[in-house]
Amino acid sequence: MARREDPESDRVGELAPGDFELFRHLPHLLRRAHFEAEALFPLVYGDQVTSRQLALLTVVGQRPGLSQSAVAQQIGIDLNTCSDLVARLVAKKLLRRERSQVDGRTYALYLAPKGLPVFEEGVQRAPDYRQSVARRLSPAEHERLVALLRRLLGLESSKL
Repeated sequence: MARREDPESDRVGELAPGDFELFRHLPHLLRRAHFEAEALFPLVYGDQVTSRQLALLTVVGQRPGLSQSAVAQQIGIDLNTCSDLVARLVAKKLLRRERSQVDGRTYALYLAPKGLPVFEEGVQRAPDYRQSVARRLSPAEHERLVALLRRLLGLESSKL
C-alpha cells in the first residue's frame, strides 16, 4: 500500500509560531492558578466540603433565603451544577432548601444546623487559604491581582 503524503504535516511550523509563549498565555495561566488553588484547598479546609460547596455555603450563610438560581449567579456556576451541589449539601445535612414563600416554583436555601459551623470555619480559615494561594505575592501584588481579576470578570463595580 502506498503511503499518502499529508500536505498539512509541512505546515506544523506555521501552526505553532515561535512567538507564542504558553506561559504568557492568560487562559493557560488562569487554569494553572485555579488547579493550584484547588490543590491547596484541602490542606487548609480538610475534605468535608469542596471549594465550590464552601462557596455555596458562604453565599447562603451571608444571604439566607436566596434562590438556587441567585446562588448560582453569585458563585458563577450554571444552574445544573448548583442543583448538584445543593443536593450533595442537603444529603450531608449542611444545607436545607424550602419552597420559596415569594415564588413557589423556586427553592430558598438556608444553612442547616450542621452547616453553620462549616460556614463559620470557612470564614475563619479564609485568610489562611488566601495567604497560601498568594504566598508568592506581596500584599500589594495580591490586592492588584484581585482588582484585575474582578475587572476581567466584570465585577469591579459590583458588591459581589
